[in-house]
Amino acid sequence: MARREQARYPAGVPCWVELTEANGELSTSFFGDLLGWRFEDRAPEGAAAPYFVASLPDQDGDVAGFGSLLAEPVQNPVWTTYVRVDSADESAERVSTAGGTVLQGPTDVEGIARVAVCTDPAGARFGLWEARGSGGAHLVNRPDTWNFSNLVTSDPEAAADFYGKVFGWRTQNVRFGGGAQDATMLLLPGYGDFLEELAPGTKDRHTESGAPEGFSDAVGWLSAVPYEALAETVAQWAVEFSAADAESVLIRAAQLGGTVVTPLADMGGMRYGAFQDPRGAAMAINEFHQPPT
Repeated sequence: MARREQARYPAGVPCWVELTEANGELSTSFFGDLLGWRFEDRAPEGAAAPYFVASLPDQDGDVAGFGSLLAEPVQNPVWTTYVRVDSADESAERVSTAGGTVLQGPTDVEGIARVAVCTDPAGARFGLWEARGSGGAHLVNRPDTWNFSNLVTSDPEAAADFYGKVFGWRTQNVRFGGGAQDATMLLLPGYGDFLEELAPGTKDRHTESGAPEGFSDAVGWLSAVPYEALAETVAQWAVEFSAADAESVLIRAAQLGGTVVTPLADMGGMRYGAFQDPRGAAMAINEFHQPPT
């Protein structure tokens, strides 16, 4: 297998998403048909189960994982958002000190990362990712790739305090494009400067597109309102993927046996909807619209 260049993320930035489903079942065929993903088994040597990594057929780079790097059994399908850290062990200690729980790890996954799976005090599940060969997703923020993760919780203030202690995140309330929708961004101070150094022009591109000023430091969203179909499991990290045509994705998801749980709606310069795959794993889809100049 050809060695891939390690994706670059600073500590404190979400870097990888992974779908783990009950009984070791994987929805690779569903997502392959829906988003055109292709899959490669990258399970570490000696692993008891496959670990598939999704990519796009016309671009080189990793998009998302299917399975569990820690071979963790789950009762219900779940997407896990991993956050890049300098030390998984030190970060796990901060999780415990701040009132969270370390479910599994930190554990070395040969050639990939040292990882742990945790929950915050409200029960929202997330992962820690200390890169040791793989830096996370190469392709993000473009059609058919991971775009953002959204923390849905019943106590936003407590969540902001917890993640501030663990990752140094701050919060900022904003309104999209001068509209009426309020939102809370999770920010990592200095992340925009990192992006600017990595790809000049990236930092300013957000504000030129109509997103709120300061968006370049954003690493996620914080929401006190759960997705309609997820009310029974409030306190979770929900994932959002970008689409060139969100309406077509939702229609196709239903045709393939999925369930639309949030009908398509216009929200502050983007079209947004959510669906579940045939086994019940939920994800959102968004299509950004450049505002008129």
